Amino acid sequence: MRELFKKYLEQGLSRRDFTNRMLGLGFSQIAVNSFLASAVEAREPIAENGKYIIGNGADILAETLMAADVDYIFGTSATGMSGFFDALTMKNEMEFISSIAESQATSMAQGYELITGKTAILFLPGVAIPSAMNNLYNAWKDRSSIVVLSDGTSSNFSGRNGFQQMDDWLETMTQFTKWRWKVTNPQQLSEMTRRTIKLAETPPGGPVYLRLPATVLNKRDIKQTIYSQKKFRIPLDLQPKDELVEAAAKALIEAKNPLMCVGHEVTRAKANKGVVELSDLLGIKMTQGYSVYGDVPFQHPSFMGFYGMGVPRGLSGTDVFLNLGAPMPDPTIFTAPIPKKAKVIHARIEFDDIANTYPTDIAIAAGMKETVSAIKESIESMLTKERINTIKEERLAINKAINKKYEDRKQKKAKLNWNSSPLSWERASYELENHLTKDAIIVSELDSRTPFKWMDLGPEKKSLIGGSTGFALGWGVGASLGVKIGEPNRQVVCLVGDGAMLFGQIESLWSASRYDIPVTIIVFNNLSYDGERNRIYMNSPLAANSDTREMWKDISCYLGNPIVDFIGLANSFDIQGSIAESPDSFATALKRANNVTSDGRPYLIDLRVMQLNPGGSPIEQIWHPDISIASKRIRKV
Repeated sequence: MRELFKKYLEQGLSRRDFTNRMLGLGFSQIAVNSFLASAVEAREPIAENGKYIIGNGADILAETLMAADVDYIFGTSATGMSGFFDALTMKNEMEFISSIAESQATSMAQGYELITGKTAILFLPGVAIPSAMNNLYNAWKDRSSIVVLSDGTSSNFSGRNGFQQMDDWLETMTQFTKWRWKVTNPQQLSEMTRRTIKLAETPPGGPVYLRLPATVLNKRDIKQTIYSQKKFRIPLDLQPKDELVEAAAKALIEAKNPLMCVGHEVTRAKANKGVVELSDLLGIKMTQGYSVYGDVPFQHPSFMGFYGMGVPRGLSGTDVFLNLGAPMPDPTIFTAPIPKKAKVIHARIEFDDIANTYPTDIAIAAGMKETVSAIKESIESMLTKERINTIKEERLAINKAINKKYEDRKQKKAKLNWNSSPLSWERASYELENHLTKDAIIVSELDSRTPFKWMDLGPEKKSLIGGSTGFALGWGVGASLGVKIGEPNRQVVCLVGDGAMLFGQIESLWSASRYDIPVTIIVFNNLSYDGERNRIYMNSPLAANSDTREMWKDISCYLGNPIVDFIGLANSFDIQGSIAESPDSFATALKRANNVTSDGRPYLIDLRVMQLNPGGSPIEQIWHPDISIASKRIRKV
């Protein structure tokens, strides 16, 4: 029936033929007339003064979402959503992408939002909200605009601790949402849905929760006016103050060693090109801030690495620090502080994050595109082209010298295990760079940045999404599916650790297969929670003491008993895959993956890579506690 209705909407079927086929399916003439009336409304744009409709609560909700230009709804199944599913069948303009796990529906929605910039719609069973919180936390940390809708049991008898009830569903969402509300008045259904979308998408974005009891969704004959969501959007093209721009430009000109830290607000504002132009203008060092995106090109001559979960190159001696749309460097993100003598320029649209930690010399609360453009224009107005080129060339020479030393060390280390099997991380990364398309989108949930050091990642090149700044495991595969849904015409490759894959992500394979989502999923498999094991070791009192170091044991992180058959798991979902244990076999697997995804199907590679110790050298940790519950039985039952 959905295909029949779709064909009529696309004018591939006449009104008479549509009517005859519907009657042939057993529908009454009254039902057919209702379909036709809905189709006429769907073809007409919403008038300036809105569209007046009468329907049940689910109809009102569907119409409001369509008025917000929603294409996809991510979610799982629930009996409380039956009216909404009926509305989707009748309207046939939005597609429901289902997952069999709420956490994966959530990461799919976030992946869609991250690549498109459009607010994602997530509709979950009310009782499933707790299981979605792992990835709602990630979405909150990444400032992803997600409208979280849930059904709920009837609100007529709240407070009785009944079936799928608790005293306060909204309170549980307080930590990970910008706002939350339960609709009790059916006359406010469209209003509150519009408000939820508006709050989610207004920068800084974030999840917003709306609970819809069954009594509201099933309420009949609700009369409401549906307005275009465009009437409720708030443009935040915020211009920086001229005096602040001039002060920032002057500081960057006069500095001996300026450094820029770039974050997600730049990518969301599509200001990446402007940032690179600003760096090129005066040879300013760039670092990647703590972000869910790759916000700057990693192979650029002025790129100095990551300022978060690591320390950038050339940090010492920094005398002017320009932060553009990123959280400020802080010990809580495992990095070094800004040098004490540096002048701090902090520019954010999330203005309440400015001047929280560091004394700030120039605080700019404005949009990133506007700020970057204004600073660049101000610099150009202050200096001649000759003076600009002189400053640029002097700084570029320093930047290139720093990066040459880094590159030499990188290549020297890589040669030690270049042809090893299992693969070194360096060789695996090199093969990825060579076999993926130049504009591939990499979705990473790895506890390592080694691949980023070998791949040509950056805006207008291979793009990077991930890891989530929430770092809650169980995110990457679902996110990659959402990315592919949002950007179907680019190659999407998910890099995920074996431990993370086992962290509730196997269910995503069902959605990938069901909806023909052609992503390549590469499981970096070293039979271990490598990063976690090394962090446990570094914090162990036993390991810290030379007298007891040999007594340290890996209690919890070895994953090789049993060895998981990831290819078998993929095959059970009708997804092809292959194991890669050597450089040649990995190259072959990547070529095969490219062919399969080109044909429209997902592919999984079980990539066997080395375990690494805290210093980054190869190690093999296979000891684990020998525990058998069966051996403890007295009765063999």
